[in-house]
Amino acid sequence: MIDTGLAAAGYEYINIDDCWQVDRLRNGTIVVDPVRFPSGMKVLADFVHSKGLKFGVYTAQRARTCQDRPGSFNFERIDAETYCEWGVDYLKVDGCHGDSHPQLNTSWIRFREGFDECLSTTGRYTTLSVETCGDPKKCGQWIGETADLWRTTGDVQVYWQSVLDNIRQNNKMAPVVNRGQGKRNGHGNFNDPDMLEVGNSGLSSIEQRSMFSLWSIAGAPLLIGTSVRNMSNETLKILTNRDVISVNQDLGKDGNIQGVVVAGNASVQWEVWAKELENGESAAVALVNLDDTMNKTIEADFTLWGWSSTTRASVRDLWNDDDKTKTGRTVEGTVSVVGIQPHETAMLLLTKEDSRSTK
Repeated sequence: MIDTGLAAAGYEYINIDDCWQVDRLRNGTIVVDPVRFPSGMKVLADFVHSKGLKFGVYTAQRARTCQDRPGSFNFERIDAETYCEWGVDYLKVDGCHGDSHPQLNTSWIRFREGFDECLSTTGRYTTLSVETCGDPKKCGQWIGETADLWRTTGDVQVYWQSVLDNIRQNNKMAPVVNRGQGKRNGHGNFNDPDMLEVGNSGLSSIEQRSMFSLWSIAGAPLLIGTSVRNMSNETLKILTNRDVISVNQDLGKDGNIQGVVVAGNASVQWEVWAKELENGESAAVALVNLDDTMNKTIEADFTLWGWSSTTRASVRDLWNDDDKTKTGRTVEGTVSVVGIQPHETAMLLLTKEDSRSTK
């Protein structure tokens, strides 16, 4: 993480997923796999912290995890206390197998109560990631009071249609985070369409850039789902594009963290996504070619994200500086990009002309 430059680019969590746990003691304390983690989790967490990074682990709200390891059903407070002792900064709570509480959020509430106690005694905040909440009119009304981020979809698969399905489902939950509901201890809330598949076989390099663009403009958590030991230069280049990452990290105008679809659909074979940035003078725009075979010219009207049709703005392409996008040009009222390849996304930063820095 450090040697590759990922940490310097802003990635800070090292999260262990399933299969680190093997049993429970008679008092309920979770037992760490002694073969895979012979030094235990606290030693590992201390090591991660010594590198300036944060440490996360995985559990499930049911009796068994997805890989049939011990889950946290009725052990939430014991586990929260254990994770606090280890120095855990991030917990993913999955669904999976076996007995569960009648109410979906019972497990999550118990973990949050335990982590609030940990915060009061240690000063360390534990990020709580849960599965699943995909209905803004139901769980979306209260989820932010308990969790920091929540999966909005099923597991993303390594093919283009799955990427589109997940980000579109996630788009339906935008009102939940964009109304700023449930912010706790200064921490925002985030819709999670699942981890990135950038670097994994099944997506072309163009599709991987599109996935990274869409996750970024949607303000989604950027969780790397490929081997950081074996990344290609192309994968690393995508994951460390700081201009695109800055769009992801921007809090958005009036707290609207999540950019949304503003035009297009499958019938016209293109989409436009937009996110006004916190400074109120810039907007990130993603032009997505949904066509499987044909290049497209995609045009976006400024009024789609609330700007005037007479607004003049400079254009920066956050992936390419070439003739196709004419980076550096000034446009009025609309912006268009020619020759966008099948499944490609043109990621643009528009800045109102009279607000550009003179540095």
